[in-house]
Formats: sequence, structure tokens, C-alpha cells
Amino acid sequence: MRNTILRSIRTEYKERYKRFEFYIFLCYLALLTISFFAVKSANMNTALESSSSKHLILILFGIFLFFLTIILPERFIRRFIPVLFFLTVAALIFVLAAPKISGSRRWISLGFFNFQPSEYFKLAEILFLSEVLAAKNSKVYYMACLSIFFSAILIYKEPDLGTTLIVLSMWLIMTIACAKHERIWKGAVWGAILASPVAFFMIQDYQRDRILSIFSPQQNATGAAYNTIQSMRAIGSGGILGKGYMNGNMNLGNFVPEDHTDFIISVIGEEFGFIGICLILFLYAVILYRLYRGFNLSYDFFWKFYFLGSGFLIFFHVFENIGMNLGIMPVTGVPLPLVSWGGNQIITYSILLGLATKGCIVNKNKRQG
Repeated sequence: MRNTILRSIRTEYKERYKRFEFYIFLCYLALLTISFFAVKSANMNTALESSSSKHLILILFGIFLFFLTIILPERFIRRFIPVLFFLTVAALIFVLAAPKISGSRRWISLGFFNFQPSEYFKLAEILFLSEVLAAKNSKVYYMACLSIFFSAILIYKEPDLGTTLIVLSMWLIMTIACAKHERIWKGAVWGAILASPVAFFMIQDYQRDRILSIFSPQQNATGAAYNTIQSMRAIGSGGILGKGYMNGNMNLGNFVPEDHTDFIISVIGEEFGFIGICLILFLYAVILYRLYRGFNLSYDFFWKFYFLGSGFLIFFHVFENIGMNLGIMPVTGVPLPLVSWGGNQIITYSILLGLATKGCIVNKNKRQG
């Protein structure tokens, strides 16, 4: 009797092992490992030099949340989605009344941690829109659209133009993918095209300067393009193999501002060279491919839309972040997922990829069932 029970337990765990999405998990773990060492190097000779333990705690907490989302029942997750969405909207309203931190109202100070609602709203939007589009209820979809547009305005008011564009782009991509509501998304696209010349002059001066600096970086070498030019110099000096860990002159000399956050790729490029950047891109490419595969194999439209939204969010962040480090995209303050310093983005992407892993497991269970 005892042997039979042990055999059944072993069989169950063996089946769970087979269904687990190891590719996403291993790439996720590799990116967090790179993040720890890259941020540690970036913070050398700065006021944040002793913050490695805090960064490690955030990474471990992220890993905990990754596995927690896998363990939670699918039914509970989907029931909690509307609550999560409207809680993040409420937080976006509250943050505008909070004191300014670093010149903007993006964070709510909790003492030990600065909570950034807009970072979590991106995850909440993907989940909420996936649930709404899967339900195929037009009235609910229209209400969701109003809530998302309202939230985008709140984020823009912080001000955070980069996240605003991400939020609206995710809505557009997921709406197009559902093959319905054609009038709405086409109207939104044409409206955006016609309004863009006016919007360009309505945005703040520093935002406009960042956009213009792409076309004439040398003319803004001491202004809007300074960070990008310094980042390009650091990456270029790394060559193919890099200068070695903690041997980057640009990094250790603090010549690249914000190199622990938005410009972390400059540290990796200088110290690990072209090979190091290629490794980062390879890890993201594997994650994106697994999300694309999950999208194709999903029977449930909720998970189908979730994989699409998650893949687009990661692609946009990676493309924008590395692009602004290379001078082909404007500086928008978009972090490199799981690699840049920042507990909010580590937590967000840990949950995001944990849910993606959960979706892969659910899909495999349904195919086997």
C-alpha cells in the first residue's frame, strides 16, 4: 500500500516536471543573475555602492512571486483580475496627490520602498484586457477602453510619456489581434496620426528635446543627448569581448548617468562587449519565442491574449531601452526588463513571466486532457 502511494506521488511530480516551462524560467533566472552583477558594478564608487543586499532581496522576492503565481489556482487568478486592475487605477489617482520624488509624481513612498503604480498597471492592463477580449462582450470592452484611456491620461500627468505610449500601444495591439472593434482601433490610429503634430508641441520641452536629439545628437551633446552619447562611447569602448567585470573606465568613472537603471546596457557593453549584449538579446529572444509558442498552442483565448500582451510589452521595453542606449530611440526612462535596477520592474516582470509559465502549464494540461 505504502509503495503504491509513493509510486503515485513520484508519478505526479514527474508529470508536473514535464509540464513545467523550463525555458522561460532559466532565461528569467539568467537575466536576474546578470542584473545582480551588472548593477553591483554600476553602483561602484557611488552612494548606492552598499545597496547590493537590497537588490538581492528584491531579486529573491521576485523569484518567490514567480513561483507563487504558478501555484495559485487559475480560477483564483482570473477572479482577482478586475480587483487588481481597479486597485492600480486607484493608485494612479493617489500618486498624483503624493509628494514629488526626483521631480515627478510617479512613486508613492512606503519608507522602505518607493511603489510605482504605473509599472504594475501595465501588467494589470494585460490581464484585464485579456479577460475582457476573451469574454467577447462589447459593452464590457467599451468600459475597459474608457478605463485604460483614463489611466493613460493619469500616467501622462505624472509625467511619464514612455509608459503612456506603452499602455496605449498594448491596447491597440491586443484590440487588433481580437479581430473585432475595427472601427475603434482604426479611428484611434487615424486620430493619433492627425493629432501628432499638435501633440508634439503640447508635450514638455525636455520630452521634445529628447525626440529631436535623435536627429542631431551632436548639437545636444551637453543636453538631451548627453546620456545617450556617453552610453554609446561606453558600449563602443567594450569592443567584442569587453574590458572585464568591474574594469570599465566609463562605468567606474561615473561618466554615464543613470547607468544602474535606464543605461545598464552601457555597463554590460563596456565590461562584456558585443558578446555580452548578444547574450542578453538571446535570452530575451528565447522568452519571446516561448511566449509566441504559447500563443499559438493556446486553446483558451484568455491565455492567447495574455501571451500576446506580455510578448509585446517585453519586446517594446527591450527595443526602446537598447535603442535609446544606441541613439536610435528617444530617452524615455524605460528600464531593461529584469536587468535594470528597480524593485517595481523586477516584481512586475517576475509576476508577468510566472503567469506566462502558469499559462504554458495550463495549456499542456488541456492538451493532455
